[in-house]
Amino acid sequence: MARAGEELEHLTGLRSFLALWIVCGHYMPGASADGSHRSANVSAITCRSFAAVDLFIVMSGYVTHLAYGNRLRSESLSLRRYYLLRMAHILITSYVAMLWSLLVVLAVEEYRDSFLPSISTLLGCFGFVQHWIRPATWCPAPPSWTIEALLPSWLLYPFLRILVARLEGRPGALVMWMLVVYAISFGPLLSLYLLQDGHLNWGQFATTFMWPPAQLPDFALGVLASELSAALPSCSGCSGWCRAMLGDAALLGFAAAVVMLPSPSTHAECQTDSNVLLTHGGSLAIALFIFGSASGSCLAYVLRHPALVSLGKYSFEVYLFQWPLQALFRRLCRFPTPETFMAFLLLLWLLSGLYVEFIAAPLTRCLRSVNTQREKL
Repeated sequence: MARAGEELEHLTGLRSFLALWIVCGHYMPGASADGSHRSANVSAITCRSFAAVDLFIVMSGYVTHLAYGNRLRSESLSLRRYYLLRMAHILITSYVAMLWSLLVVLAVEEYRDSFLPSISTLLGCFGFVQHWIRPATWCPAPPSWTIEALLPSWLLYPFLRILVARLEGRPGALVMWMLVVYAISFGPLLSLYLLQDGHLNWGQFATTFMWPPAQLPDFALGVLASELSAALPSCSGCSGWCRAMLGDAALLGFAAAVVMLPSPSTHAECQTDSNVLLTHGGSLAIALFIFGSASGSCLAYVLRHPALVSLGKYSFEVYLFQWPLQALFRRLCRFPTPETFMAFLLLLWLLSGLYVEFIAAPLTRCLRSVNTQREKL
């Protein structure tokens, strides 16, 4: 059984791959073309980078329960402090990325014509409610829609924790509920796909992917996987190996689905038909990987490499800062070419790291300290 710190380390290492996958899907040379200059598999992987978001969603549920579940139950952590600890850094970084994006849009005429939102849309974006109304709305720092999608999950987690606590120490019941939640997450989408003879359009993709309530079940799957890990803490010998192999097989199966689904002929087709199934179809496999990898699987060992863990620490900032930085790159140089794309990636990670170490982390610590002093008074 991996120690708690190690358990989080391999997930942090995985986050570095996920952030890289998403950025490559958006901006790698040829990623938005028809794939004629790359192999079909590479084209499929890059244009289906939205599948990485599901990994982030399920992992968020797992990490949230692991970090705060017992503390909320024992009342050593107040509800107010939970919300501060869970969301202070995230909201600060989201607003920084959104303001940066808005400044870029205002400064460049062609971006003003294409991206400048109305005042009402802007207020909705900054209030994290716009995608409840129109899931496909463009907001400053476009990946910020993920924060809006996760906010209901984070806000409702303390109440979900109370329900999950009733299943404590009952692995069979936890597995059953994981299957039920997966059916709620993926069942409607699969039914729609079958009823429409294997067709799903872009509007259905946007609704099932970007509408905030659509991500609640996948977050809950992560919470249940975390509770299942707690219910089966000691895995050694054959049972440990079986659990680890289950985790690795689940993640490899998910990766195989991303690669082996029929390759789209255009980038736009990546968000239609069978490709849309990847928005929720892999959530159970992801939850099984996280559960299984806690036993120290082969993939967990690789993902725990210090270099991957170091990069993964800044993956959230990389994810949010990608749009404004690439927008500046497009204005300052010919982008994307292989050379400028590599420079863009290096600078993106460097700026994210500097922001975390010298701005976000100190500011978050300050906010937490102020809140602690208020609670003492």
